[in-house]
Amino acid sequence: MGDRVIHLTDVIRYLDRRERRVHRISARALAKMLERRLETSRNRIMRADISVPIILVVDRETRRPTVILDGNHRLAKAVKLGMNVRFRVLYSDEYDMMFGT
Repeated sequence: MGDRVIHLTDVIRYLDRRERRVHRISARALAKMLERRLETSRNRIMRADISVPIILVVDRETRRPTVILDGNHRLAKAVKLGMNVRFRVLYSDEYDMMFGT
């Protein structure tokens, strides 16, 4: 995006300023909603800390998740373990504004 650099901490601060709370969902249900195979390194999956919330990009109009901005390995681990996953929402229009897509 030219000279502009956005770090994960910038996204987290943005979510904090908007007081976006942490939600929970079945990892399997979320993976199914995303309708894509989780292709990640087994080693990285096993090291993932699933207590850290995922950042999930959600279409504001349809309320459907579109992509995981941060946390693919955490989701994959939670799916393998049959657990719930914690997540915070970044709406797709906000994503577009931040990343210029």
